[in-house]
Amino acid sequence: MAETCSESSESPARISNSDVLQAESSQPYQLTVKRGFLALFLMYAIQTSVGLGFAYGIKFTQGASDGAGTIDIQTIGMTSVLVGGAFVLLWAWIDIRRLGPSFRPQIGLRPSVIKTSQAVILIILLLSATHFFAWAYRSVFLPLVDQGGIIGGGSQMFAHIQETGSVFGMIGFLTLALIIGPVMEEVVFRGYLQSALAQRMPAWGAITITSLIFMVGHGPTILWPMYFVYSVAWGWIFMHSRSLKNSIAIHMLSNLFYTVVAVMGWKLLA
Repeated sequence: MAETCSESSESPARISNSDVLQAESSQPYQLTVKRGFLALFLMYAIQTSVGLGFAYGIKFTQGASDGAGTIDIQTIGMTSVLVGGAFVLLWAWIDIRRLGPSFRPQIGLRPSVIKTSQAVILIILLLSATHFFAWAYRSVFLPLVDQGGIIGGGSQMFAHIQETGSVFGMIGFLTLALIIGPVMEEVVFRGYLQSALAQRMPAWGAITITSLIFMVGHGPTILWPMYFVYSVAWGWIFMHSRSLKNSIAIHMLSNLFYTVVAVMGWKLLA
């Protein structure tokens, strides 16, 4: 009888401890600044690793040490961002699934809090404003300081692919510019980094820091003000709508605009 009482008195303690452990393990993950910068680090580390691997692969297979292998810098750059970007998105997909449904809205994988019609109007206005600034900066200001005719890294890559006439190169570039690039950068910069920073500081502070980092990651440096303005606009619509789909959409449309301008040979931004 005493043993029975002893067992019954111990069982509630065991159940209680189990419940506590289960409750702790089921707690939703909270996005941290550390994880935001981890996503940023992985993005650049993966792209760099792919680029180096591709470059050394060309040297090894083509015998570059004997002067037979010529490394195309633009092709290596495109491959590193395209393939690396796919790996980054794969990592993000695994990370999101691992951390559970409660993590998705924290990085903007949620419905927009504004109506679709309002989002469309805002996207059109922001596209118009940012591209007018880009035109004024490149076509009016830069010539005044003897820096006219400078184009961004993406435009340089596109011009090089056009010169080579590579069909596969063009397909790769369009995939990068219109799909992989915008989705990857918005997931990392807006979804992970800006969202994480916004938990520790005012929203505009998070947008500013994210945009400065975004700006530094693009070149040439003379065009940094353009990249900063673009990032601020995309960060704002993400903050306003709380949904990545809007910042991804405006990023894609911005890249599409530059691609159409390049294909048509228009001098709108020169």
